Amino acid sequence: MLIESGKSEEFDIPNDQSRPMSTNSIYSIKSFNKKTETIETKKSKESKPKKKSGLVIFISFILKNFGILFVVIFYMAGGAFLFTILEQHTEIQNCQSGEGEWNKLRIDYRSQFFNYIYFNTTPNPWLPVDNATKEAGLYVEKDGPPIYDPILTEWIKDFREKLLNISDTLKYTGQDCEKQSSWTYFSSLLFTITIMTTLGYGHVSPATAEGQIVCICYSLLGIPLFVISTVKVSSLLGDLLVFITSNILCFCCRKSNKNENNHQLEENSNEWNENEDKNIITVVNDDENEEQDDKDERFVPLTIVLVVFAGYLMLGAYIFTLLESDWSLLEASYYAFVSLSTIGFGDYVPGIGKVMSGNEAEGGKNLLIATIYIYIGLAILGMCFQLIQDQIADKVGSIIENLNFCKKNENESQDESLIRSHSDTANIQKEKSNLHNSQIEVREATIISVKPKDESSC
Repeated sequence: MLIESGKSEEFDIPNDQSRPMSTNSIYSIKSFNKKTETIETKKSKESKPKKKSGLVIFISFILKNFGILFVVIFYMAGGAFLFTILEQHTEIQNCQSGEGEWNKLRIDYRSQFFNYIYFNTTPNPWLPVDNATKEAGLYVEKDGPPIYDPILTEWIKDFREKLLNISDTLKYTGQDCEKQSSWTYFSSLLFTITIMTTLGYGHVSPATAEGQIVCICYSLLGIPLFVISTVKVSSLLGDLLVFITSNILCFCCRKSNKNENNHQLEENSNEWNENEDKNIITVVNDDENEEQDDKDERFVPLTIVLVVFAGYLMLGAYIFTLLESDWSLLEASYYAFVSLSTIGFGDYVPGIGKVMSGNEAEGGKNLLIATIYIYIGLAILGMCFQLIQDQIADKVGSIIENLNFCKKNENESQDESLIRSHSDTANIQKEKSNLHNSQIEVREATIISVKPKDESSC
């Protein structure tokens, strides 16, 4: 190189240009640049968010909003199958033993009644009643009504008590033990929802120790699951009702409000023009308007909430009158209200009579419809409570805001009165000081005016 070391500071020559480069180094630099470009392209591809397909979005939406509902349905179905296995076999065994005891009791009392009535109360038609037969000792005096009435009455009472004991302990009432069972799958399904909702009809109850233990454990997990799922479904139903109310039912109200808002905007624009001419600045709070619009969008009238709940009650009453032919409209309405209010007397249970009579298909259908009706009804009831609670909270909040505004106005008026009193006192003191200064000036003026003349001037 011709450039000296002492003059190297005067020239800014890069290190890679200060000497010639070989072809190998050039190729290595090109390959390195290609590698960096490929790494950068990979990073850019990875950084870009992948577009999800419509099916994935739909599945994620369903799982997010209805996943807990699917868990509850699976939990109810599994619980019904478990209770059917635990209780049905024992129920059949108790029914068969009750049938055996009933047959034995029936035979014993039949022979006892027949023998007493035939030999002690009925005369022998082949033996004439005369003095000869009486003297021979062939005629025996029969029991009359004063004697056999108390005896037969006591036997009938004893027979009745034994029948009731068989019915209570072994649950046998004369049904076919192989075909008629109260622990069918659909009856167990209704039993599971009465556990999870704390409804407790009492139409069936676990009789085995295993079933009672499983019932305790099942309710400990099932009740919280049902509450969580009901809250989720209630919120979805509430959003649906708000959407219907705000977009369909209140379309005319929104249109009239829009016209009023346009009229108000015109008035505000006129006022703005007038104030602009007068150089007056007006401040408009848009946040309050946005909050008011949000409240209007979430507002559902109380009458609509009550109409929805009453309509669901009447719908259930109509459905159950079709399912149960021996129920009147009043009885069906009574059942619907008692079920949705979680009172659950258990005196009316749809389908259980048909199941016990052997018609398991139709009775199971009625039990399944009752299960679905109770679940949806409790979700609607929770939605109504939530909407009513929101309205009450809004009204209480508005009342509190009005009270705070009144207190604020009172405080501002008190502050203004204090400021005015302070300003008045300050003005009085200022006037006094001004008056004092003016008196001094007058005195000085009088002193100056009566000052004697100099003798020289005389």
